[in-house]
Amino acid sequence: MSWNENNGPWGPSGNKSETPQGSGNPWTQKSQGPGGPQPNNIPPPDFDVLLKKIKEWLGPLKPQGHFHAFVMVFAVIIGLWLLSGFYQVATDQVGVVMRFGAYERTEQPGLRYHLPAPIEEVLLPVVTSQNEIQVGFRRSARNSEEIRNVPEESMMLTQDENIINVEFAVFWRVSDVGKYLFEIRDPRETIKMAAESAMREVIGQNKLQFALTDGRSAIADEARARLQALVDEYNAGVIVTQINLQTVSVPDEVKAAFQDVVNARLDQERFQNQAAAHVNKVIPDAKGQAAQMIQQAMAYRDQKIAVAQGDAARFKEVLTAYNGARDVTAKRLYLETMEAILGNAHKVIVEKSAGAGAIPYFPLRDLTRTKDAKEGGVQ
Repeated sequence: MSWNENNGPWGPSGNKSETPQGSGNPWTQKSQGPGGPQPNNIPPPDFDVLLKKIKEWLGPLKPQGHFHAFVMVFAVIIGLWLLSGFYQVATDQVGVVMRFGAYERTEQPGLRYHLPAPIEEVLLPVVTSQNEIQVGFRRSARNSEEIRNVPEESMMLTQDENIINVEFAVFWRVSDVGKYLFEIRDPRETIKMAAESAMREVIGQNKLQFALTDGRSAIADEARARLQALVDEYNAGVIVTQINLQTVSVPDEVKAAFQDVVNARLDQERFQNQAAAHVNKVIPDAKGQAAQMIQQAMAYRDQKIAVAQGDAARFKEVLTAYNGARDVTAKRLYLETMEAILGNAHKVIVEKSAGAGAIPYFPLRDLTRTKDAKEGGVQ
């Protein structure tokens, strides 16, 4: 059966007797009542007749005898197409539904449905887990010890025009999924290039020795702050949580010379520690000796004052006794003085008769030596 001017898909347009209801179109059939046609009273269509008409209309397009199989296959295809709209959003993801390439809605974790492609499609970005980008090196697997260096990313120039090898990892997570997906192209590559740029800027403002020794933490914090400012300027919708410096070293070509410098610095620190230990030992000893000398000086002062006071008191007593008996006191003082003087002196007694007519000989040198020996404790 073909389509022409006189025939429609529901039968001949001019002959009502060919259909059981008397009309070629089952959807426009009017019911006949006592008052004539009722346009608003449309009975339900006869699906057997409708199926027969569809079969006749599609007759030239189908193989003979396989219409029901064709309909079943078509229905299965439609069903599978409709079922393809189900999708699962993991707990660390959000579902971003796009209709004909434009943002439509955001779905939370769970089993969800969207209109099948090409009407709608869904993106499932990870928004809660921590992401890592490696700059200057590549690790073969997570927590693996096998690392491949990437010199074109790690070689940087310091403020004092020295080349340094800096390998670091950037940790970040998604804060705004809309900006993350639609404001920048290839977010991971963009963040990686921005991180490398920020680190080169920070390294270029610091000297080599500072980067190798005490400045690792300060450099990492400064690079993280500058990277966050860059991604905020790009509207990337991410938060940079941390930058870890994996390796900060000099190139292999000059490593031996820098090792000598490092050894010299270690020796310097060792000598400084030894000097500090010596200072910590000597200063307390010196303070102790100073305190001891002060105490001795104070004791000597007190002793001298006491002796002087005693001598003064004794002199006053002698003066009082002298004023009471001048002759006796003077003679006593003379005898005590002579006793004190002659008691330790070498004496040579010569009788008057022994020296008559002869010149006495006195070995003064031997007498002096004997005196010195006695004063030194030699018998």
